[in-house]
Amino acid sequence: MATNEDYTFIITALKGLSSAMNSSKIDATLEKITSLTETSDSGIILDFSALNEGDSQLMQIFQDAIRKKRPVSFEYTNSDNITRLHTVEPIAVVYRWYAWYLLAYSIVKNDYRIYKLIRMRNAKIVDAVFTKEHKNAEIILRDKDKQMPQKLTEITVRCKSEARSKAIEYLNGKIICEYDNGDCDMTLNVIENEHFWFGTLLSLGDCIEIITPEHIRHRILEASKKIVKLYQKL
Repeated sequence: MATNEDYTFIITALKGLSSAMNSSKIDATLEKITSLTETSDSGIILDFSALNEGDSQLMQIFQDAIRKKRPVSFEYTNSDNITRLHTVEPIAVVYRWYAWYLLAYSIVKNDYRIYKLIRMRNAKIVDAVFTKEHKNAEIILRDKDKQMPQKLTEITVRCKSEARSKAIEYLNGKIICEYDNGDCDMTLNVIENEHFWFGTLLSLGDCIEIITPEHIRHRILEASKKIVKLYQKL
């Protein structure tokens, strides 16, 4: 029942997935779908190669475990730099918040958790079976988001003209006031426990100043002091 246009959309999505993951199975599926249509040009290119964190073996382990409904174990270092061994029942590999995550059921915590792939080491499939039947991954994610919604913090910044385009591009800044010299005030909405925005603000140096809230100003100040102290040793 699919039209040629439908197939081009499917092919575009598969090409995007293929660029993010090194998978011969995805490539084989792409080849099959491509053979069903005369054209595969949708006018859209999804290049997710930047999402490929280089650990295709880890992704393959989780995919195999999910398909076979087998638990996995791995060493995990959390944001407090504490490393523990986890054994979980994997549900899905998810890309969100600029990184790959594993959605899984923690046997110890008796709850669904999200683990960042780049913080994992020595992952392996465990010789056991799932302890329970799990819901669809999208349903579990929606439930998790409702229980622990990502709280956004609004930051007001004063941005010099030379950093204006970068603040808009990388921080999704919204201009609320413009000055004659090209400088402007912006608002940014960030998730405080994520680090991408924080590192971007530091990289802009004295071209951007946090006006509010005060605790974010203090956080930037303390980080800057540590950087200065480090280089003053030289």
